[in-house]
Amino acid sequence: MDGLEPSFIIREARPKDHRYLLELARELDSINLPADSRAMREAIQCSVRAFRGRIRDRSRARFIFCAEERSTHRVVAASMIIGKHGTPAAPHYYLEMDSDERYSHTLRKSFRHPYLRLRYSMDGPTEIGGLIVTAAMRGHPERIGKQISWVRFLYIGIHRKRFEDRVLAEMLAPMLPDHGNIFWDHYGRSVTGLSFREADILSTRDKEFIRALFPDTPLYIFLLPEEVRASLGAVGENTRGAVRLLEQAGMKFLNHIDPFDGGPYYGAATDALLPVQQVASYTVEVGEPAPERTRPFLLACEERGFRAVRAEAQVTRPGHLMVRAGALRALQVAPRAKVSAVPLP
Repeated sequence: MDGLEPSFIIREARPKDHRYLLELARELDSINLPADSRAMREAIQCSVRAFRGRIRDRSRARFIFCAEERSTHRVVAASMIIGKHGTPAAPHYYLEMDSDERYSHTLRKSFRHPYLRLRYSMDGPTEIGGLIVTAAMRGHPERIGKQISWVRFLYIGIHRKRFEDRVLAEMLAPMLPDHGNIFWDHYGRSVTGLSFREADILSTRDKEFIRALFPDTPLYIFLLPEEVRASLGAVGENTRGAVRLLEQAGMKFLNHIDPFDGGPYYGAATDALLPVQQVASYTVEVGEPAPERTRPFLLACEERGFRAVRAEAQVTRPGHLMVRAGALRALQVAPRAKVSAVPLP
């Protein structure tokens, strides 16, 4: 690209993306974006139907976004939205972090004992997840990771009625070699007899074993080894940037962690999310935006399926955006067209 046109187009996943998405899923190694070929094919088919509004049950809806490099037509990043995470058939399980406060009048001493306790929700939130940028594109000047993350909020803002009143994100914890996890290896394996990988895969089909085998009594954190305590709510090195983006959107750590890997859950009320509040409809005009009045936007249209591009744009008057012609060519819309847009942080 010549620097004036976007290098990437973000769009809904298509069946032909199967191979690229499978490569990304295996790089991410997360059940949100399945690394199994058949499961990936089914996930893409589900996503196609969800983008068309053909799935009424939110818990079955998956929306997969792809970032395609325009010069090579390779899919280099992906993210997704799960319409609803937590139903009576498949509750959303988490470990709540809380504490007991104890005081001895005799000793004149007080103690605060943090603990974990299994909780669940059968009427869960919308979940955002499955974010992965291939290693070769991390650090790209157009910051494709930010685009593929923010596009989910843009889509939720455009189609607010398709989603729940709260949004959740599960962040990946640091992992050990051979699919291990320090928290699960110390605790989860002891109460289930399963390896981390076995439990992770089983939970995609049936979560009954969590409620049946995890103790109802609190797990006092001071009883855990120091390295396990330090892992609770921690994220991997490659996940820290994603956490910062969620915080910029208005999501906060909920004091909930995943019962498998101890990774943190972030969340917020959907309507309180800054990008959801900022989504608006604009008429696009072609021109050279004034540098001092320009900021990056994510522009989207849905005439040929959902598509979005990053563009430097200027709000010239209420409801009107000025952008360079290259952005409209990438988006495949004509001047004076209506687009949905949200500022990028």
